[in-house]
Amino acid sequence: MGAEQLDTVRVALYAGQSTARPDSAEASPEAQLAAGEALAVRRGWEVVHAFKDVGRSGWDPHAIRPAFEDLMSAVRAGKVDVVVVNELSRLTRKGAHDALEIDKEFDKYGVRFVSVLEPFLDTSNPIGVAIFALIAALAKQDSDIKAERVRGAKDEIRAVGGRHSSSAPYGMRAVREKIGNLIVSVLEPDEDNPEHVEIVERMVEMSFAGISDNKIATTLESEDVPPPGEADRRATEKRMRSIRKRRVSDEDSPIRWRAQTVRWILSHPAVGGFASERVKRGKAYVNVIARNEGGAPLTPHRGIVAGARWLELQEKRGKRTKTNRQPGGEATPTLLSGWRFSTCEICAGSLGQSKNNGGQDYYMCANPKGHGGLSIKRTDADDHVARCVWARLTGADPEDDEGRGWLAQAARRFALQRDLSGVQEERREAEAQLEHVRNSIAELQADRKAGLYRGREELAMWRATMAQYRIFEDQCTARLEDLNEQTAAAIQVPSEWHEPGEDPLGPGSPWAAWDVFERREFLDLFLEGVSVGPGRDPATRKYIAVEDRVTLNWRRLEADGTEGVTKRRRLPSS
Repeated sequence: MGAEQLDTVRVALYAGQSTARPDSAEASPEAQLAAGEALAVRRGWEVVHAFKDVGRSGWDPHAIRPAFEDLMSAVRAGKVDVVVVNELSRLTRKGAHDALEIDKEFDKYGVRFVSVLEPFLDTSNPIGVAIFALIAALAKQDSDIKAERVRGAKDEIRAVGGRHSSSAPYGMRAVREKIGNLIVSVLEPDEDNPEHVEIVERMVEMSFAGISDNKIATTLESEDVPPPGEADRRATEKRMRSIRKRRVSDEDSPIRWRAQTVRWILSHPAVGGFASERVKRGKAYVNVIARNEGGAPLTPHRGIVAGARWLELQEKRGKRTKTNRQPGGEATPTLLSGWRFSTCEICAGSLGQSKNNGGQDYYMCANPKGHGGLSIKRTDADDHVARCVWARLTGADPEDDEGRGWLAQAARRFALQRDLSGVQEERREAEAQLEHVRNSIAELQADRKAGLYRGREELAMWRATMAQYRIFEDQCTARLEDLNEQTAAAIQVPSEWHEPGEDPLGPGSPWAAWDVFERREFLDLFLEGVSVGPGRDPATRKYIAVEDRVTLNWRRLEADGTEGVTKRRRLPSS
């Protein structure tokens, strides 16, 4: 410092505001800086620095406040004698500990702290330090109360299915409506952009027709349909910067339609009028139907398609037995391949389609390396698997406990296949929520075993959290039991299945009237899949009969948890 500055008190002004407001607002950063400068002038001090953070919360422990960091750098560099703020809460809202840590840093470099609206704050004396800590604690309490009010409001909005954050899905807009005593945001088809609504409706119909998400995306791209990312309300400068930052390449490539975009739109519950919430599935977050405490779906929105039709679409998209996609090739759908149902017994790879020189159709291991290309004639495998299932179905004894349980579970799966009222979707979500809470319970127990919860207060928190998890686990279990009763009472296996005729695969039989996808659905009721072994005995090189090559993996009996796997077993013919 030069000699001419020895008698100069150098001031750094700091202003903060968590959300931007007009400059004329009393609490705006400009108003705060002006008040600080006026105080410095009255005391004969010189303002050498002015810092302000806008849109940066002093409460959020994860928020980065660039101007605050610059202030602390100036303090550490010896460029400041006094820090002036409008009030302590602008400096920190995290409580007394954080405030005292900041003051400790100031004291280390001989810097005083002064508040414009709190003149009793002067950290050059012990009384000022004590008052400093008291005011900081009160600021933390006030912030906590406000945060609790916000959380309570969000919980109330969430309970009725309203939206309190995030932008509306593509093709929809948010409007304010009264539900009970609350004014909340609900979604409806976007009348301001009717072309977006038409695109979503078209995507729904294309998906119903079996067209893959990737094909839908490439079709829209080829027709120069603007992707959702280019919509006015989404193509903001901030969002575009975020997109460019996430890109691996420096090339400024345009936003395009992608399969993930199509999947996100079609799977969003709001398209069917349902409220949504985000849950973690694996490493990603997905939108699922939001429900009330009783497990019933919340339906505050006006969907682009009817709720029942959206549920039917999810059923069609999610159930592998209904796979009827058009990936671009001309392959004809077959009974046992193309839906991850048949596998190679040697390498566990999926079986695909193939033809020999004579034009006969075969199922062939898609990964033949190391075992010479395992294959089996398609007609032989189809016929054997179908006859085995029909034989067990017609031979099941309803008076026998095992046979009755087997038929009951098949009936429940059949009811789930045919359900269009959303019971299966509810059951799937209830199962996912049950699995999630049980995983959370296991993690909580492991944390306590590892010694992460110590002391009376931490153990009390652990017990309270565990109690909440157990209550939710019981709710999910009860909901699943109720859904199982609904599906069991709703429908039974058709009576004509028990008496398909003299030949269960012949003319006039239900099997003969079905297409390949209906036949897949039938097999999926009873089997988890089939595997095919080698066609020759490795020792004698003799051919192995089809019935001794094919393994039928029967669906497990859920009551006792046993797996009904039949290994190369000949079943009696019908």
